[in-house]
Amino acid sequence: MVSTKRIVKSASSNWLSYAISVVVAFLISPYVVHQLGNLAYGVWSFVVSLISFLGLLDFGLRGAVTRFVSRHHTEGNHEAAGKALSAAFWLRLWIGISVVLISLGFSFVITRFIAIPKELQFAARIAVLVAGSSFAISLTCGVFAGVLAALHRFDLLSTVTILQTIIRAAGIVWLLRSGHGIVALALLELVVISAANATLAFLCFRIYPQLRLSFGRPDADLLRSFWQYSSYVFMINVCYQLISYSDNLVVGAFVSVSAVTFYSIAGSLVDYLRQLVTALTTTFMPLASSYEAENKDDGLRNLLIQGTRAALCVSLPVELALCFRGSTFIGLWMGQSYAQISGHILQILVCSQFFTLANATSGNIAYGIAKHRPVAWCVAIEAVVNLTLSILLARKIGIYGVAWGTLIASLGTHLVFWPVYICRILRVRLLTYLWQTWAYSAVCFLPFALACLLSDRFWKPTTLLQFFLQIAAILPLFLVGTAMLFWNRVNPTLRARLNSLLHYRSSL
Repeated sequence: MVSTKRIVKSASSNWLSYAISVVVAFLISPYVVHQLGNLAYGVWSFVVSLISFLGLLDFGLRGAVTRFVSRHHTEGNHEAAGKALSAAFWLRLWIGISVVLISLGFSFVITRFIAIPKELQFAARIAVLVAGSSFAISLTCGVFAGVLAALHRFDLLSTVTILQTIIRAAGIVWLLRSGHGIVALALLELVVISAANATLAFLCFRIYPQLRLSFGRPDADLLRSFWQYSSYVFMINVCYQLISYSDNLVVGAFVSVSAVTFYSIAGSLVDYLRQLVTALTTTFMPLASSYEAENKDDGLRNLLIQGTRAALCVSLPVELALCFRGSTFIGLWMGQSYAQISGHILQILVCSQFFTLANATSGNIAYGIAKHRPVAWCVAIEAVVNLTLSILLARKIGIYGVAWGTLIASLGTHLVFWPVYICRILRVRLLTYLWQTWAYSAVCFLPFALACLLSDRFWKPTTLLQFFLQIAAILPLFLVGTAMLFWNRVNPTLRARLNSLLHYRSSL
């Protein structure tokens, strides 16, 4: 059984990897733009975006690997775990070959999508093919990362990601200083991704020596099991892609192109918040599979309560700070001309994220115990309602209507469907769940919310440094809220340490 210490270590390593990726991207992006120039950088960005879109071809297979391997490993059925890995690798190998062929086709027609000067056309075609090959390798070998996730070795996954990020950044700086262009960047990506995935494969079999990989065609029953699980994961991923990335398109089409900047500023902050919580809750999926394999229903129920509290402990203070102080932060960060509009959009989007992130633990439990089929249809309805409302409201009230469309659509899924559904499949009383998680968390962080509101009204910062110092000044209220939220776990630990200290003193 995975210990609490392992969960904390996994989440911490995920957060460290995420933080390093954000900082490196923040520091290196201006340098890349300056060295490549607007034109070449635009071509490179288009190539990366074009290839990244092929990520939907994963069809949810990594989640399937994590689900099946975690369950079979817990049961001690290593042969079945090896068959699951082999089936996913076989499927992804063919998908990877398809990605290379699609990239080859893209390389011939890319000049029809965007106007590329003749001197960059050959480089763009090569970059598309090489980037597609890199993505194919990452897609095919991603099953080994799924195995490490199933074994709850997120620390190893994060270490590889951190090294990959640092080596890639150093290579980019060296290549651009040497006068190389986008082809060299694509080749660097190919080398780094190949090395990273070879490392993941090595770690996979080192950590799980009983695992065996075969290259033959899997039997039909196993493929059918994979499809029954991953097809709905794929459907959910597509719908969430539509929900997450359609807003900017609607703003550009029905408001104005310039308004996209105001919306994307708020959207980027919400996206960072979502990734922060995902780094924690993604560790719950293999844990849920293990509990199911051991028939530990109490473990699943405890994971639901404590995991939801942990997700809210991470997300709620950030949401409160963005809601009450978001306009101030945006004004200091991007300029006062963006503060009012982007700040109001941020407040609306943060309200929708409270319910979305409050159910992040529920989602990973549903994935872990393969109860996500109804979720797929619910999310599909949310995606359609989101797009429809955003278009209708954008015509009525402009840019704010797009944000309101997102909020209203999310309420049906995350305020109504998720609490009822997760409580039904885990046999938990709905009111008990809502009080012990959502309501109790809100009460615990009420002092922090009040401090954010008052500090923004009566303690106006003039620089970003002052803003962050103010947040640090009210941070003890967050720590108090966290202690209240997990007092049942903190109190026994404090008592044990106090008794140990008293026993030590008495022995002297």
